[in-house]
Amino acid sequence: MAKLVGELDPITFEVVLHRLLDITEEMGIKYMRTSGSPILVGAYDASTGITLPNGELVAIGPYITTQANVLPVIIQSVRTRCITNPGISAGDMFICNDPYLGATHQPDVATVAPAFRDGELVAWVGSSGHWLDIGGPEPGGFNMKAYTAYDEGLRMPPTRIVEQGRIREDLVGLIMNQVRDPLCELDLRGQIVANMSGLQRLDDLFDQYGLTTVRAVMHEAINHVERRLRARLKELPDGVWQEVQFLDHDGHLPTMHKIVCTITKRRDVLRVDFTGSSPQADGFINCTLSGVRAATLSAMYILLAYDLPWNDGVARCLDLVAPPGTVVTAEHPAPISMATIASIILSLNVVFSALSKMLLASPRLYEEAMANWCGTSIAPTISGLNDRGITTVYGETSHFGAGCGARTYKDGVDTGGIVINTTASIPSIESSEAEYPILYLFRRQLIDSGGPGKFRGGVSAGVAVIPHDAGGQLESSFAACGLETPNAYGLAGGFPGAAVRYIRFAETTVQEKLRGGTPLPSDLAEIDGQLQITHTNQSHAALPFNMVEYHNWQGGGGYGDPLDRDAARVRQDVADQLVSSEAAAALYGVVLKNGQVDEPATLVRREEFRRGRLVGSRPAMEVLPDDPHRVATQWIDTAKGGGILSYGNAVKFDFDKDAAVCLACGRVLGAARADFRRGCAVQETPVTAAGPVRGEDYDLGRIRLRLYFCPGCGRQLEVEVALVGSSGSGFRLAPVLGGSA
Repeated sequence: MAKLVGELDPITFEVVLHRLLDITEEMGIKYMRTSGSPILVGAYDASTGITLPNGELVAIGPYITTQANVLPVIIQSVRTRCITNPGISAGDMFICNDPYLGATHQPDVATVAPAFRDGELVAWVGSSGHWLDIGGPEPGGFNMKAYTAYDEGLRMPPTRIVEQGRIREDLVGLIMNQVRDPLCELDLRGQIVANMSGLQRLDDLFDQYGLTTVRAVMHEAINHVERRLRARLKELPDGVWQEVQFLDHDGHLPTMHKIVCTITKRRDVLRVDFTGSSPQADGFINCTLSGVRAATLSAMYILLAYDLPWNDGVARCLDLVAPPGTVVTAEHPAPISMATIASIILSLNVVFSALSKMLLASPRLYEEAMANWCGTSIAPTISGLNDRGITTVYGETSHFGAGCGARTYKDGVDTGGIVINTTASIPSIESSEAEYPILYLFRRQLIDSGGPGKFRGGVSAGVAVIPHDAGGQLESSFAACGLETPNAYGLAGGFPGAAVRYIRFAETTVQEKLRGGTPLPSDLAEIDGQLQITHTNQSHAALPFNMVEYHNWQGGGGYGDPLDRDAARVRQDVADQLVSSEAAAALYGVVLKNGQVDEPATLVRREEFRRGRLVGSRPAMEVLPDDPHRVATQWIDTAKGGGILSYGNAVKFDFDKDAAVCLACGRVLGAARADFRRGCAVQETPVTAAGPVRGEDYDLGRIRLRLYFCPGCGRQLEVEVALVGSSGSGFRLAPVLGGSA
């Protein structure tokens, strides 16, 4: 039998590695069962992990990947700050939620514990989770009025919370004195229980297999992933991909901030460069270096390491460039509290988009490409006394049932989850209503929210709630970005999914209907009262008993030209209330009569649409700058090789003939090594060209869609969400080394 490391055989390696993975999952289960928080139990907004003594990740639990990816940084901070005073000993645990020392943002609190064997530090275990509250001026911790991190609640550097097996109850009291919701104490104790479980299970593993064997497996797990991923990178096309996403509000003003990512892949090296991103903001949308690193690794896990254990073998394949002082690498004391639902998730989006376009050009791995999933997250919070007189802070997390991105062969999953959460879940309405002073009118999927395409993006949903059985005046807050900008970008001609929307209805009659036993509203159109289109980042707004709050979140992006979608699929989507009949006609060109597809009329309409796209279009060369990626792509001009690559079913790159060609009609769009979009016809349209709920309620005239068509046949080859007057996305492929595809 083949040996891996010394006397470590493949069977022992697999058994022990999966025991390590099981430990991380069990840690999470015990954490959540102890906590009872709806954010943890209902939405699994947590993570667990095991690392080497130096902090390198060996295994993570099946939870939130970004929270797991910052555990190494937090452990490094513990080792740097605590090794001498107070020291690191067996039985200790350290708590930290400082984004400048590794945390994603302040509400994501981590607790880590060293594992010793015969007096030697042999590993670390860690757990992290989103607490219901972290103190400060804003219930829930998303302080949209913050100008510095000092405005955002409790921020703990690495602090010894358990000393040689005894919980520091004085520190527990100090922490609980800063937060509103008493349930947070169970969040803290749940993390301690999780770490105790991890340490005990590790000890059992050492007893069964011996320290030498387990240590060998831990090191080999990381080495194995690095080898496999480098081999996979060599298979993928070389080239340069650039993506841009937009943060449309910073908490204070609707100032537009951009996140720019340029990925260069040459052989087995992946360079991810965030140069060009906007300077750090005055508001709370920033993240720190640990956050952008966590986001980048999460995208790599999902798209490149989908069949591998997720650990720091992936990190070894990453060359991350992130200049300090930007919106993704903010420096102290910039505010950070909305990082996870703003700059971190948008950083993941740009890496995800670029890697998907890379995969789409791979002859073997193109089916792994996906359009962006729900492009942002949101933070609706309702605070006040419940019917038992207990202070509660309710973070509404239905948005964890987000729309998933379309694949190259299938629609995105409807309300399937957020991309960084590997165990998708949302809280039950009944348990939320039992604990908190609210009543749900409905939680339902949102029609037309999935990005149109040959394969449709997954739809999102919307939620309406009212106060109910409150012990006093309630307040609500809503923190988000992505109301003006649909951030779930499509792929290879697919449209973006829906944007976020936040609506309040004042002076409704819902309470009277409730008392009278008459039917309650079951859809947005049925809610009466004074409609208020509410802008994002609203703080401490009174929530009277007769007010209804509604919000929806983003849907997934689509793949391919919507006019290529099977008309029978469109008909079924209409029947399932996932696509409206209006969108079926206007976006998919499908003619329905009596609920059935009129095939001849549909063929005629689609051909008319393709011809109509070219009427009024401009040559893309008049719109695009000469070459926005010239510095990063100079090496492509002289790269040796040949062969043929395809960008999905849209464009063929023939390096032997030096031509980029439309796969539908054979029209030459330009040179194979160039940006194919420059040979397209282009239209700039309002974002509503992708469907309703695309930011029209918040439109400031800044965001437009650029639709790129083949000038020969009118096929939609690419869709760009662009800031007016700028261009930043695009890619160039290098020829295949040796000339084979």
